[in-house]
Amino acid sequence: MASMACSQHVYAQQTGAQQAPATDPDIEQIQVRGIRASMARAMDVKKESAGVVDAISAEDIGKFPDTNLAESLQRITGVSIDRSGGEGQLITVRGFGPQFNTVLVNGRQIASENNSRAFSFDTIASELVSSLDVHKTSTATMQSGGIGSTININTARPFSISGFKVAGSVKAVYDENSEETTPQVSALISNTFDDDRVGLLLAVSHQSRETRLNQAQMDGWLENVGVPNPETASGEAWTGNIFSPRNYDHKVTFEERTRTNANLVFQYAASEDVTITADVLYSDFDIETDATSYGHWFTAPNIQGVADDGSLFDANGDRRSAIVDANGTVVDLYQELGLATDMHAKKFDRLTETTDIGLNIEWDVNENLDLEFDLHHSNAEREANNGGENQLSLIGYANRVRFQVDDNILPLASMFATPNANIYSGQNEIDVGGNLFVADPNNPGFLIYNPSISAPDGVSNHLDPANSRAHVMLRRGWAVEDDVTQFKVDGEWDEGSDMGLMSAKFGFQYTNETKSLTRWDNDTGVHCLYCGYPDAPAIPADMQYVFEAGSDFLADVSGSGRMPTSWLAHDGEAQFAFLESVSGQSFDAVRRNNSIEVEEQTLAAYVEMDFEGELAEKPIFISAGVRVEQTDVDVSGTSAPLTGLTILDATELNQEYGPAEPIAQSSDYDAILPNMSIKWEYTDELIFRAAASRTLTRPTLESMSPAINITTTRQGGDLRSFSGNPMLSPFTSDNFDLSAEWYYGDASYASFGYFKKEVSNFIVNGQSQITFSLPDGSLVQDPSRNVDAVFTNTLPSNGENASVDGFEMAWQHTFDNGFGFIANATFADSNAELDPADVNQVFALTGLSDSLNAVIFYESGPFQTRLAWNWRDEFVQSLTQTAGDGPTIVEDYQQLDISGSYDLNDNLSVFFEGINLTEEYVHKRGRFDNHLLLVEDSGRRWSFGIRGSF
Repeated sequence: MASMACSQHVYAQQTGAQQAPATDPDIEQIQVRGIRASMARAMDVKKESAGVVDAISAEDIGKFPDTNLAESLQRITGVSIDRSGGEGQLITVRGFGPQFNTVLVNGRQIASENNSRAFSFDTIASELVSSLDVHKTSTATMQSGGIGSTININTARPFSISGFKVAGSVKAVYDENSEETTPQVSALISNTFDDDRVGLLLAVSHQSRETRLNQAQMDGWLENVGVPNPETASGEAWTGNIFSPRNYDHKVTFEERTRTNANLVFQYAASEDVTITADVLYSDFDIETDATSYGHWFTAPNIQGVADDGSLFDANGDRRSAIVDANGTVVDLYQELGLATDMHAKKFDRLTETTDIGLNIEWDVNENLDLEFDLHHSNAEREANNGGENQLSLIGYANRVRFQVDDNILPLASMFATPNANIYSGQNEIDVGGNLFVADPNNPGFLIYNPSISAPDGVSNHLDPANSRAHVMLRRGWAVEDDVTQFKVDGEWDEGSDMGLMSAKFGFQYTNETKSLTRWDNDTGVHCLYCGYPDAPAIPADMQYVFEAGSDFLADVSGSGRMPTSWLAHDGEAQFAFLESVSGQSFDAVRRNNSIEVEEQTLAAYVEMDFEGELAEKPIFISAGVRVEQTDVDVSGTSAPLTGLTILDATELNQEYGPAEPIAQSSDYDAILPNMSIKWEYTDELIFRAAASRTLTRPTLESMSPAINITTTRQGGDLRSFSGNPMLSPFTSDNFDLSAEWYYGDASYASFGYFKKEVSNFIVNGQSQITFSLPDGSLVQDPSRNVDAVFTNTLPSNGENASVDGFEMAWQHTFDNGFGFIANATFADSNAELDPADVNQVFALTGLSDSLNAVIFYESGPFQTRLAWNWRDEFVQSLTQTAGDGPTIVEDYQQLDISGSYDLNDNLSVFFEGINLTEEYVHKRGRFDNHLLLVEDSGRRWSFGIRGSF
């Protein structure tokens, strides 16, 4: 669907700088605005394109169809999005995830603050953007990297606006979950001077939004890690695969999102033949978080079973066994040894800054030859923020917990009194007295939160600050910096529109990208000074408070009525300061000796020919070309070797490292990328297309780091690490497209397309067993078992192939009475889909899913309104989990949004927007339906404001 796009006559679609407009003062420039007009222009963009291209654009200057660029992109056939905090952030096109899509700004690669190559669309305000072009087929002149697509974000240019223009908006955003109202303002001023030979444009946007995310989460499900003697519900011994929970948390995250964008553009028509454009794009996007949660940590070797009466032993005096279901999932367990029940104060700050500076020169050498020179530098950074990028402060207690899973989405973790004597000598155990949970009358065998226990009311409840003790304290994260420098020369020789050769395009491009990843963490062992819940120091009561999540906390999610909605919370920063004063040690994050820098240099040359002819006496247009690239990769940095493990507490081992050692490796590869597109105009209304090409996507930069990073050191042999591979080759894809398009009205069309991609060199994560040698030749030991420490190391490598094909259908129609609709559907399939039962499967295509879109609108006179619905089917988001062994699967999701406006006069309009009207929640799971990973409710949002254009 090419919905709401902008024609070249309103906002230029070319990349880079734009030519100076006509300067004849007698020519009146008319700009048609609104939904219907933008749909008509969208249709023109799609119809006139040589390949398969869809576009979206502003309906007026500073007025994009959706409040977020990714939310707009999901309206296009074949495009789906991943959300963060209720906002679209990353995109998937035709089943290929964020790292498989090249994102350009004004035709240039922009640096990314992500660890991967993915671009985060929430860093750029929609008010600064004039249009988005989605190229689903490739051309030789386009930058490589996008197996899924190449997306070009176009910002406004003064020469494309011409004359004096001021536009802006002020709106208030109300978040129903947080019950907070925050401001958003934007403004654009543009003018041309000296008979339109000089142009200057400044656009700014500032948004502050306070959100609340209600969440239930599990960091992962562990596979075959030593649950002792599991049994089925009927009492039979289980010998198959075992899947046990890593943890289970109830969490509320408060986010303050602040985004400041600016775009400054200067254009100068030095002559009738030369146009110079200099521009700066700036983005400062910060997400500051404050999360509180209540949860339990499980250690597989300590898991057993328990009867409903609390007995831990069967009639033979043996410890009861944990219960598994038909898939081997532990559905009923009890744990008392090595269990952590904690109240968390967490931060997951994302503090980013992106700058792009460019210079472009367009030169019409003569009536046949045009040349364009473009130079730009882009930088993106994300701060580790003294560990605030991933900060954790815990208070808690050692106790006994029962964990149960049934047909509900949310399992139950209940603190459970047993007849055992106090088993935690020297550690604090909460007195659960008469139980926090009672039998659930509607669910035999399960417990439900005891509503008669209120906070704080006697020793029988878990909300008494006197029960809490210090536990783990972590400040950690990755600092990311990405630098991109590009220079390119484009040329076009135009032969005119006679039959035969129409034009020849040629050029070369040099790209240098350097991405550095620096790990920040606590000093070794400092984070665990209080891991064992020592009786001292007592946590000051004034640092703690009872957090009330509310009776409607995740109320729409099945199983929510059985969990507490209040828990003990604390100020994490105050806790850090208190423990630092008591211990005399600093918990600040420090730069670890695991830092990596990947420099990638690519030189490309390309040529493309456009031909015009006839087939069956009907016009046919053919574009064919080839792009040749050479890429050199240099990896450098430092890595500190593991020299020892020591016991910290009943569950965790501390890591000791030796002096940092330098890393230096390099690799190179070449690529030849041909392409051809055919467009046959059977009639003025009916167009057929065919396209074939080869494209590539380079491996993510962090996956090429050879440094070994230790990720898990748990007692009992749960030892894990990962490392990259600088010798990775790029993914390559052979692509084929067929489509038919019927343009039967001024703003009405229908289209049907088929696509197929044969992809080679997919990267898979293999696992191997590794050990670490000491200078004397001995091996690092696992002190919890007195054996050699053997780590399961994850290492990426090339090798898998996959085929993806699918259908895209779109229908856009406008009625004479002001109504209209847009509908599209994408159905995609692959031979590399996940088999949940196969724990040895190392490869499956991520991001692949079907999707549906429907938009209905009404526009008449000064009033317009739009209702938009989007649905995405279940898909595999990742083959890994945060701290587990299986895949991450996102369940199907739908969202309904509404917007409307009323023109007060020719210059002013009032508007409203409603996001997620039906308050849908995101649900992620692991290998099987009952492997909960995340439920996130971001709530509903409303915006009200006024917009002006003069």
